[in-house]
Amino acid sequence: MSEQTMQGFQILPGVSRRELRRREDARGWLLKLLMREHISGPLDFGEIYVTAATAGQVKGNHFHEKAREWFCVLQGRALMAVQVMASGESAQVELSADAPAIVEVAPGVAHAFRNSGSETMLLLAYADDPYNAAAPDEQRVVLLEPDTAAR
Repeated sequence: MSEQTMQGFQILPGVSRRELRRREDARGWLLKLLMREHISGPLDFGEIYVTAATAGQVKGNHFHEKAREWFCVLQGRALMAVQVMASGESAQVELSADAPAIVEVAPGVAHAFRNSGSETMLLLAYADDPYNAAAPDEQRVVLLEPDTAAR
C-alpha cells in the first residue's frame, strides 16, 4: 500500500508519485510539472529533456548514484518499472498522458519505461545532476524488455 508523503504517494522508498492538475480552456492546456517547493535538496539547476519511444520500446533500464529525476508522460502510455538497488524492492506503475502525474526517483533506484500504447510515447524528465559523458552517473540494469509483439 502506498504511503502518502508531502510529494504525493510513496511507491517504494525513494520513489514517489504526485498527481497533476491540467488546466484547460478554449486556447489549450497548461500543466505545471515541477515547482521549487517540490524539489528536496539543493536547488542548482540540472537538465530537462524529452525522450520518445515507439510502441513496445523501452527507455531507461539504469540507475544513478547521484542524480534524482522526475518523469512525466506527455503523450501516450508507459509501464514504469522501479527497483531500489540496496534492498531489491520493486514495483511497476502505469503512467498516461490522460491521467497526468509526475514520478520522482531518488538516486540508487533503477528505472525503466516501456511504451505500453500504440502511439509514440513522449516522456519529459528533469535530472538534478546534468549528464556528463566523461564520467557518466549511470549503471545499466534490465528491468523491462521491449515488447516485440507491439511493433
